[in-house]
Amino acid sequence: MVKEFEDLKPETQRILEEIKAVPYGQVSSYRDIALRAGLINGARQVARALHGLSESHHLPWWRIIRADGTIGMHGQGRLEQIRLLKLEGVEVTDRGKVKPKEK
Repeated sequence: MVKEFEDLKPETQRILEEIKAVPYGQVSSYRDIALRAGLINGARQVARALHGLSESHHLPWWRIIRADGTIGMHGQGRLEQIRLLKLEGVEVTDRGKVKPKEK
């Protein structure tokens, strides 16, 4: 059963809002999403929210990566995440690490 946004816990709502706020062509880490949502040690909460709610709430899950810049998924999910990031112009190395954008 899909939970409506209003029925989610306030911290989960904040996580979803922060994920949706990551701009096209950019990435953010699980940790940074958690901190912006007001959760000190919430990286795992972000991962759980993405896993359980990304499809039903149309989240840009592929823009969320590990704090070290690497892709956190494995197998087909990893390949799909890399594909979607590259479609947005994000550079990803052969080893699955996102290259920082030049400023």
